[in-house]
Amino acid sequence: MAPDIIDQLKKINWFNELPDDFFIALAQKVHKRNLSKDEVLFYKGDGGDSLFIINSGAVKIVTHDSQENEVVLNQVGAGEIIGEMALLDREPRSAGVVALEETSVMELSREDFMEILSRQPELALSVIRSLISRLRHNTSYIEQITEMSRRVARGDYSFLSETRLEQTEKERSGQDKIRQLMAEFYTMVQGVRERETELKEQVQKLALQIDEAKRKQVFEAITNTDFYADLKKQAQTLRAQRKDNK
Repeated sequence: MAPDIIDQLKKINWFNELPDDFFIALAQKVHKRNLSKDEVLFYKGDGGDSLFIINSGAVKIVTHDSQENEVVLNQVGAGEIIGEMALLDREPRSAGVVALEETSVMELSREDFMEILSRQPELALSVIRSLISRLRHNTSYIEQITEMSRRVARGDYSFLSETRLEQTEKERSGQDKIRQLMAEFYTMVQGVRERETELKEQVQKLALQIDEAKRKQVFEAITNTDFYADLKKQAQTLRAQRKDNK
């Protein structure tokens, strides 16, 4: 058994304060996998029969919108666990995972995880704390997105020029993850504003074209009447008479 695997497992928040024999048992059950850049670990909708512990590198958690454009939900790096939701609730994967760079992960099957959990009930508390932390993170994100969505509905895009949420290379805390999601939302709203501006410009051009067509139509309607023809004829006669009188 490689000592480095045990050392890596001891860095995972889920496993804080667990006895050494736990790590020995866990190290015997995990399977290492190496991913190349842009390699897919799993797709949204895949069966969730295992979780993954990231040893090194980083991955992005993605889904797709109705136009099949990729939406990055999160980015996670070394020391973090992914894929545990589907493992716990036995539902299909709620999102896909793609390697952002060369990445090493350890895979733990549902069967092995449940066996360890039955022997280490204190691990359940760590799992619960992790899920609660994620729920708090999601609640904070939803609150901010809801407020900004209301402002977009009112045509208020002023928040785009307010303090921007910058990406950070530091350890990705819960707040950093919110910033990543907010950055994606900002990009989407910026696109909405640009399309709205373009649409307004097209409407203005169309309105000018319609006004010009109406003016032309009115002019043609007037000049094609008998009354206008008589006026034109009378004007020509008056000009001829004035010319003869000179």
